[in-house]
Amino acid sequence: MKKSLGNVLVVDDDPDLLDLIGIRLAAAGYSVVLASSGYEAMECFKQQHPRAVITDLRMEGMDGLALFARLHEEAPTVPVIILTAHGTIPDAVAATQRGAFAFLTKPFDSRELLARVAEAVAISPAVSSTETAGAWRTRIVSSSLRMDEVLRRARRIAENDNPFLIIGPQGVGKETLARTIHQASARAKQPFVTLVCGILSPESIEAEIFGAGKTKGAPKGLLAAAAGGMLFIDELESLPPIVQVRLLPLVRKGVPGIERQEVLPDVRIVAACEGAPTRAIQEGALRADFYFSLAATTLVIPPLAERPEDIAALIASHVEAAGNNGRSFSPEALRLLLEAPWPGNTRQLISVIKQAMQLSVAAVVPASLINYLLREESEREMLCLDEARRSFERDYIVKLMQGTNGNVSQAARIAQRNRTEFYKLLGRYGIEPATYKAQGLG
Repeated sequence: MKKSLGNVLVVDDDPDLLDLIGIRLAAAGYSVVLASSGYEAMECFKQQHPRAVITDLRMEGMDGLALFARLHEEAPTVPVIILTAHGTIPDAVAATQRGAFAFLTKPFDSRELLARVAEAVAISPAVSSTETAGAWRTRIVSSSLRMDEVLRRARRIAENDNPFLIIGPQGVGKETLARTIHQASARAKQPFVTLVCGILSPESIEAEIFGAGKTKGAPKGLLAAAAGGMLFIDELESLPPIVQVRLLPLVRKGVPGIERQEVLPDVRIVAACEGAPTRAIQEGALRADFYFSLAATTLVIPPLAERPEDIAALIASHVEAAGNNGRSFSPEALRLLLEAPWPGNTRQLISVIKQAMQLSVAAVVPASLINYLLREESEREMLCLDEARRSFERDYIVKLMQGTNGNVSQAARIAQRNRTEFYKLLGRYGIEPATYKAQGLG
């Protein structure tokens, strides 16, 4: 079977013209999806993941301009070609100025149509994992329009060699997306190395990245291990400023470090954080030049709760992967999974799916087991919140000690606690007032 040049959606309420365009595109080697209205086109777009759209301008119900606006809102990087009669050329020109890829006047020239479609498909990567051309993203299970748009941008990022930033909440798959981009890039055969800053002390991060020193036999750092490939830096806001300075030449291509220059391996840098680290930049913990060099190319992964289609896709994928030895989910169990908030995102959902399939004694996983597992997850989440409260309390007391130069009486008054209670808090967190008096911290 001849390989398809790409999937193209054609929209027109004139059945004869719709069939004609479909025949021309199919003969040229494209896979064609036909829709006779804007509403039908939106459904086809969600299901078929086309790489380009051709739409008539004048249609009953949702016309071509309204369809373009809807598509542009959901997937702004998908090329849309608008077909128009001579009397509506100004409307088509206005749409082009708002981001439509091109417009063609009717009756159209077949060669010009095919040329425009070829140009559109060339700049629009395949994001459907069922297409041969979409095999690059098989690590990522999704079917939502929002993730389609993230993947289109990711595929284009893979085609250049610039550093970039991935933003998204915990468990959403930032490292998986970075690996996917790496595997689709020219560096695919070279190492992919990961550094999670939050689990290391600031002092050890520099040695971890650059190595323990130049003495013979000293361990090499992650940067050397990633030579020729990619270094993924997670929890960017915890990367020490001195390390940021040393890595500046890699995130600012061709620009030497500001405070220190050294020969660095050829490594592509990608960093990740949960949100724009505005506070870290304001406090100087994250250098603005370093961050904005990375953020010049940014991918934002939305939380799983905002992509319900992907929840269903992940469940189906794991059931299919388990084969005949796996389990299916009852309708009630599926409803619970689809409606759960998933604060831990993809990582949490996959954990619950796997546990449910392992623990179920029946072939069909019941809603009662899902309820039980979700309660367990909720309790674990509450433990995390309790840890966060203790962390906040300790930081607050440390700041009180700094601000009062270790004066316990003054700190207790500010915290509205008696001295005995405040001393207990100091003991709970191992905070010694004399340390702050000796250092004169304020």
